Amino acid sequence: MRPQKIKLNKYKDSRGYLLELLPKKLRKKFIYSIITKSKKKVIRGIHYDQKMKEEKLVYVVKGKILDVCVDISKFDNIKKKVFYNKLNEGEAIFIPKKFAHGYACLGKENILIYFLSKVYDHKTNKGIKWSDKSLKIKWKIKNPIISKKDKKLPTLFSN
Repeated sequence: MRPQKIKLNKYKDSRGYLLELLPKKLRKKFIYSIITKSKKKVIRGIHYDQKMKEEKLVYVVKGKILDVCVDISKFDNIKKKVFYNKLNEGEAIFIPKKFAHGYACLGKENILIYFLSKVYDHKTNKGIKWSDKSLKIKWKIKNPIISKKDKKLPTLFSN
C-alpha cells in the first residue's frame, strides 16, 4: 500500500455543504486528532512512529501543501521511495503504516487536520532530517522555515 489521495463525500445545498472527513470506505479507526497551522515556506517533518504502525489521514482545511511520504519499510535494504502529492484546500491523503511523513506549506496560511491511528508518544516519535541528501526530496521552497526539533533530526541512515 502507498499514500493515496482520498475522495471525500461532499453534500451541497443552498445553505452550504456537509463534508465527510472520515470516509466509510477507508474502514480505518482513528483515535487521536490534531490541527496544525503554518505560514508559507514552513516545512514540517519528516516524522514517523518507531514501531511503524501508525496510519494517518491528513485533511487540508485551508491553504495548499506539497505532501511528502517516504517508504521506510526496509531501512536495512536501503529501500526508499519518495511519494509527492500536492494537496489543496478540501483535499485529503491517507498515509499507511511504514511511511515517514512531512509537508511543505505553499499557501499564505495552511491549516491541516490530522486523524491518527495512535496517540502521539514522544518516546516513539522519530524523524528524518528534511534535507537528507540520500532522499533527494524536491521541496520547491527556498529558505524554508524549520522547527528547532526538526533541524536536529538525524539522516535516514544515521537513525
